[in-house]
Amino acid sequence: MEWFAVLTPWHWLTAAVILIVIEMMVGTFFLLWVGFAAAVTALIQWAFGIGWQVQIVVFFLLSIAAIIAWHFYKKNNPDIEPMPNLNKRGHQFIGRTFNLSHAIVNGVGKINVNDSTWKVEGEEDLPVGAKVKVVDIKSTILKVEKV
Repeated sequence: MEWFAVLTPWHWLTAAVILIVIEMMVGTFFLLWVGFAAAVTALIQWAFGIGWQVQIVVFFLLSIAAIIAWHFYKKNNPDIEPMPNLNKRGHQFIGRTFNLSHAIVNGVGKINVNDSTWKVEGEEDLPVGAKVKVVDIKSTILKVEKV
């Protein structure tokens, strides 16, 4: 345990750089905060010349505090996708109005959207050309209601 007695700020900075480089390869944001804790431990050790036992405790406490702070930050500020329906073609149609290309008979019909045909389900039977509004999607079937 004698090698602990010679922990210098350079050891902590090296650990910080290694942790941050690993984080850049992994991309989980977990090791980033542990790396920052190692860098702050280096600064504290450099400024105050603390012993190795205190260095370990400071590193541990800073790591835990940084991870907990990141957890609560992400919980209160979730990522907002700028285009949440980008690869969900059917979801882009929710709220839009279309004309039936095939009548809804026994709850099933079809609409034309641009260059494709979509199967639709509705509560009531409707004739060809009736206006329907897409209210939901289940798998590849659009749920519609009469406008």
